[in-house]
Amino acid sequence: MQDTTGLRQTGGKVLTFLLVAIVIGLGLRFVGLGRQSLWVDEMLTLSNAYVGQELKASHIFGNLQGPLISLIMHAWAGVSWNEAYLRIPFAVAGTLTVLAAFVLTRFLAGFWTALNTAFVLALSPVLLWYSQEIRGYVFVLLFTVLMTYFLVRWIDRREGKSLIWYGVFAFAALVSNLSAVFIMAAHFLYLLLVPARRRLVGKWIVMILVVLLVFSPWVRQIALKANLERVAGGQTGEPLRGGAPFTFMALPYSFFVYSVGYSLGPPVRDLQTRTGQAVRENIHWILLTLVVFAVPFVAGFRRLAAENQGLLILLLLSLGVPLLAVSILSVKNIKVFTPRYALVCLPAYALIVGRGLAEISRGRLKFLSVVIAGLLGLSLFNHFLVPAYAKDDARQASRVIVSNLDEGDTVVAIAVAEPLRHYLGNTIPVHVFEMRDLESAEAMAARCAGIAGGADRVWLSLCREWIVDPGGIIESWFESNMVPVSSFEFPGLRLQLYERGSD
Repeated sequence: MQDTTGLRQTGGKVLTFLLVAIVIGLGLRFVGLGRQSLWVDEMLTLSNAYVGQELKASHIFGNLQGPLISLIMHAWAGVSWNEAYLRIPFAVAGTLTVLAAFVLTRFLAGFWTALNTAFVLALSPVLLWYSQEIRGYVFVLLFTVLMTYFLVRWIDRREGKSLIWYGVFAFAALVSNLSAVFIMAAHFLYLLLVPARRRLVGKWIVMILVVLLVFSPWVRQIALKANLERVAGGQTGEPLRGGAPFTFMALPYSFFVYSVGYSLGPPVRDLQTRTGQAVRENIHWILLTLVVFAVPFVAGFRRLAAENQGLLILLLLSLGVPLLAVSILSVKNIKVFTPRYALVCLPAYALIVGRGLAEISRGRLKFLSVVIAGLLGLSLFNHFLVPAYAKDDARQASRVIVSNLDEGDTVVAIAVAEPLRHYLGNTIPVHVFEMRDLESAEAMAARCAGIAGGADRVWLSLCREWIVDPGGIIESWFESNMVPVSSFEFPGLRLQLYERGSD
């Protein structure tokens, strides 16, 4: 399956370019690694790691949020809770994903396509985002790329050890993030749909059964959490997870994210709170990105259709199965659609774009490479320097509270409390309003009155408050029943200080 044309003549140049891509990828991932505050999803990972506590078997086998990541962080975070230090394993995994994608693409489509794919991923703002986040997404990306490499190597060379390595990385991917199942399904369909591969389906199934046997402790937990009776019954009430219902705009938005990340065009918080207005304000960025990246994608699609239809089927399945599966889960109200749940399709997307870039670089459209580099550069600039695209900043908010804290103060959070609790420490308790506190106006008012009655001043933290209190009822109560003193704005978080009025 390898393209060796010109390799001996240009091998040194290829190696140089590859090293440049890896250095760029590594540098971007370590620049500002501790710049952003820990946010709620990262706190969930650290909570599941039981840092500083005994890690029991029940903690691991009951964890569906990436037990391998919890094991890594249990050991790693025991040294330091510095944000930059905590994110180092993820930055390394993100860089290795660039290298693994090069090796896979080199094997499948030749070294020039592999170089383009490596550069696309090295500069990818969305891959950078998850390379600087304490979650399992970048690890599942790395392991699914390695899975795919050993799958095609096994198909090409019929090496038993390649199939064994496939199984090893399949298990590693599953215990990093359950979205690995989408790529496993894509691999099964690929073997089934390509006639020359069908005779290998049996051996592949045997290996997957072995993997699932080892993974069986978590399969039981999945069955318990899936609430199969509700899904089978076709109930379509409130989503199991809060958020907007599925819309077909989610699919083009996903390709926008896979192209330029979250840091170009509408910030994610704006999309969640004022969707239509945010889209209208940024429609030029959205359309420009989709059109510009569509050119190499279509060129790559056409070239692969002409030269390697089997590979194209594999890539389209690796791209389509995750997006379709997440769409179905969203329609069924099991999960809200977000691009990160289908992030495992990113390498396939990058490979098709990389093949297209290799094609258009020799034609009249080669200037598009400069345009694409410009869009990626602008997105990276925003990622590092524009606060609107930053994670929720509980760290800075906690510093303001601590520096202005008086005896008798109470801290209250709406929806998101874990990052604030982490930065404030155990000495300052944080009350949190959750969905159940808004079951009735009377219950909410009683809760607010109970908090306010026992405090001289109340610090109210509003972070993702639209999830729990989209009408702003809680803030309105404090505005009406206490005296506003100060207001502070941080990325993704607003802090209000109230004091008890004169009787």
